[in-house]
Amino acid sequence: MGKTLIIAEKPSVAADIVKALPGKFTKSKTHFEGGDYIVSYAVGHLVSIGFPEEIDPKFQKWTLDNLPILPEEFPLSVLPNTKTQYNALSKLIRRKDVEIIVNGCDAGREGELIFKYILKHAYTRSVAGKSIRRLWLQSMTLDSIRAGLQNLRENEEMQSLEDTAFCRSEADWLIGINATRALTCYNSRHGGFRKTPCGRVQTPTLSLLVKREAERRAFVPTDYWELHADFHCENAVYQGIWIDTDFKKDPDNPHANKKRIWEEKQAVAIAEKCLGKKAEVEETHKDSNQAPPQLYDLTTLQREANSRFGFSAKNTLGLAQALYERHKLITYPRTDSRCLPEDYSESVHNVLERQQGWQYGEFAAEALSKGYLKKNQKNKRLFNNKKISDHFAIIPTSGLPGTLSEPELKIYQMIVQRFLAILFPAAIFHNTRRVSIVEQETFLTEGKILVKPGWKAVYGSKPGAGDAKTLVALPEGKPVLCKEIEQKKLVTKPPARFSEATLLSAMENSGKLVDDEELAEAMKERGLGTPATRAAIIEKLLNEKYVVREQKELIPTGKAIELLALLEARDIDVLASPELTGEWEYKLSQILRGKMTREQFMQEIRDQTAKIVAQVKTGEEAVRKEAQFSPVDGLKFFENATAYQSEDGKLMIRKILGGRIMEEDEIVRLIQGETVGPYTDFRSKKGKPFTASIAIKDSKISFQFADSTDDLDMEAIKQQEPIGISPADQTKVFETPMAYMSESALKGDREIGLRIGKIILERAITRENIAQLLTDGKTELINGFISKRKRPFDAYLCMDNKGKITFEFPPRKPRAPKGKS
Repeated sequence: MGKTLIIAEKPSVAADIVKALPGKFTKSKTHFEGGDYIVSYAVGHLVSIGFPEEIDPKFQKWTLDNLPILPEEFPLSVLPNTKTQYNALSKLIRRKDVEIIVNGCDAGREGELIFKYILKHAYTRSVAGKSIRRLWLQSMTLDSIRAGLQNLRENEEMQSLEDTAFCRSEADWLIGINATRALTCYNSRHGGFRKTPCGRVQTPTLSLLVKREAERRAFVPTDYWELHADFHCENAVYQGIWIDTDFKKDPDNPHANKKRIWEEKQAVAIAEKCLGKKAEVEETHKDSNQAPPQLYDLTTLQREANSRFGFSAKNTLGLAQALYERHKLITYPRTDSRCLPEDYSESVHNVLERQQGWQYGEFAAEALSKGYLKKNQKNKRLFNNKKISDHFAIIPTSGLPGTLSEPELKIYQMIVQRFLAILFPAAIFHNTRRVSIVEQETFLTEGKILVKPGWKAVYGSKPGAGDAKTLVALPEGKPVLCKEIEQKKLVTKPPARFSEATLLSAMENSGKLVDDEELAEAMKERGLGTPATRAAIIEKLLNEKYVVREQKELIPTGKAIELLALLEARDIDVLASPELTGEWEYKLSQILRGKMTREQFMQEIRDQTAKIVAQVKTGEEAVRKEAQFSPVDGLKFFENATAYQSEDGKLMIRKILGGRIMEEDEIVRLIQGETVGPYTDFRSKKGKPFTASIAIKDSKISFQFADSTDDLDMEAIKQQEPIGISPADQTKVFETPMAYMSESALKGDREIGLRIGKIILERAITRENIAQLLTDGKTELINGFISKRKRPFDAYLCMDNKGKITFEFPPRKPRAPKGKS
């Protein structure tokens, strides 16, 4: 009898499979071998579709002339760092004594692709007669592995999954290779090599960031007012906020709500009318229930870990993978399901039994003693076969942790708490709504108190504490007076930039952005990317300098904005739309159901690829138009997707300079010979922000920095009215395009010369501020500095007799007196 070869996706999984098999095994560098079994492994992807130049050497040259590249057969090549392991696997696959080859890679489309590419590349006639089987694992416990080995699937059952895996891989290659090369060639037409990566998932994801940034740039802040009143009833004090009882949502004004007053006169009038007047108070009480959150899938785990701990999606995936593979403490993490199989209650019971011996043991014991599991048997938010695709939700296994790193422990704690919480009853709150009516104006006060923690007990909540405030009781029959009203002047804020947490959520729910119902339905299962690939997509955008990370914010660079503008101008913005992914996922699901063939799908992809390349090839003239600001000083300018160019061809100004989007009026001022700026939002090629002014010198853009005196017109500067006298050396202080500088600094004296940048911590410093500083040694209070940690603050600027600048902070506001609520 021949041997069975099992190929796992990773070495650690191979070692676990060996433990579940009977007999003794010897270990070599590349595999384990026993009497009946050989167990080896990939290291993730070993084989992938090769580069175009492997099809034909002519494709080494990137040129629009040899596009599109549409091979009939896709060449496979071994990834450079995995050749040793691939060679070992290919020998094992071809061994005469191997009769059965088992795909033990991760259960899902990607695991199918990894195995089938290895098998395809290693295939010879000697492999033709061997049986191929599938090991499908949801958990890495020994019991789960043994159960999987006893229930191997036939290869024929996996044919449709194999087809979808090959289709997805080949389609991504065709679109990605051709679009990237076409756009790179276009962007490099004036010289240099401006690589412009583009792909089915990464570009729509980038589009989400760019559109949000455009909304922020177009946003015009609007002042509004809120009225916060203090009500007194003998010794009882509480606060209410004015509300408009007739308010209705306005789709044209998303910033409107019942608490906001848009006219200062109205706010003043209401405050004057109500101040010192008696209030009629109505109070209602009711209880509300809050159900526990569902179990984690990978995306919700990544989102919450990013929000709570600042972990990147990539780091969270790595930590979860370690808990699954190395520590055997959780089930398969690369899942998009938040439910468990309907026959999984016995496994849940076993996990609860084991969890009694760990940190949250009291809650596991309570769940068992009070029969919470039995009460949840028909809970479709927990047990639901219809909500499970390849894998079920992430839960703990029956193992208990030994030594974990601090980040691993945090992720494990999150998973255990969520697992226990969903079994517990709902949390019950007691809600109080107090309405104080003064002169027919309504002030609202709300409070709630946690009565029964339910599932919140798992997270440390106790009755009466931690979740919300309790309103003070009012003495019976005593008058309530409106003693104080604070008119808070506030301003609307632009939509927040994406963090990794919110971007992951947007990627997961991108089907909502798709108008076609069938495509949107197809994307419900996956969204943009898969749970396993979203972290890698975000990292790729960061590595390609399309996005920079600042604190928790993800900010698109000028390179990203330029790419999206070019796609729109070329009428190939389908590459930036989630509809492309929706269409693919819909059709791949049709292949899985036998309603579409692999050949049909790939022909459509070839046609779409050829169309994209043709759109790029249409030529610059197709999008060239006369600039709206033309002419300037009698010279006409034309614009395309990325630049403005003079009619005589001597001057070209990109719409994005130094990673910053330039406004039209700034471009006009540049053409007219002005120095514009300084601006704080320029970015280097590495994504680092810098501050500079810009001007045109010899038909080229020139950046000017605060500490540089190059290119300054000294005579023109010294003809200005001086702002004041430097305390450091008693020389006159003048304004330059980037800074305020003393005569000695203008002459290059770096020791005692006074230089004060026009921007300090993202706040513009005015000529008036400098005059006050030079005269009094201290400015008035300046609002809106931004610290290095991106926190806003207000401060006075102070200067000593050596010209050193320091901050002085205003006294902190006193805290509200106790007893107010």
